[in-house]
Amino acid sequence: MVNTSLPTSVEAEDKTINYTATQLDSMPLQVAGFQQVQIKWLNSGKPVLEGLEEKAVNVSLSHDDRFCLCVAGYGSQGCDIAPITHRTQQEWTALLSYARSPLMQQLLAVNDSLDHAGTRIWAAVEALRKATNALNIDLAIAQTEEDCVLFQETVSGSQFKVLTFPIALTRGPERMVALVVQNT
Repeated sequence: MVNTSLPTSVEAEDKTINYTATQLDSMPLQVAGFQQVQIKWLNSGKPVLEGLEEKAVNVSLSHDDRFCLCVAGYGSQGCDIAPITHRTQQEWTALLSYARSPLMQQLLAVNDSLDHAGTRIWAAVEALRKATNALNIDLAIAQTEEDCVLFQETVSGSQFKVLTFPIALTRGPERMVALVVQNT
């Protein structure tokens, strides 16, 4: 599992700003000297950071019934968070398409449960769609380590990688997180 403990303070410019979740608003960033950034949505539904479009800083948002996930950085961004949901093999095939059955079998062979594998594929496809706007995505497993899987796909001549991992938060079912990651 991934450690999800979060600090209760923000350090910037040798200042420590303590807060609780109910007190957090834009004030800590303003006090620390950061620019306040607004998120706006294009007609396509894609979020953008207002005023930072020309600096190639992109953002991706995802949410489920309880949690929100946000990633931001230079270049294409994509993320997804999804509760790991129980479905039968037939239901997963209907949801993901028959074409992804071999990928599902590869994940089952490396000890993913059916529901982990199905949710992992779903989340990875969603994250990659957000980063690329591609409709036809044919993921391949690049690497596995413990309960993490790194997928790869080439879209319009550019290679993308998507890291997926299950996470147990304080409440509700385990979730799968998918993040488009940059090659370094």
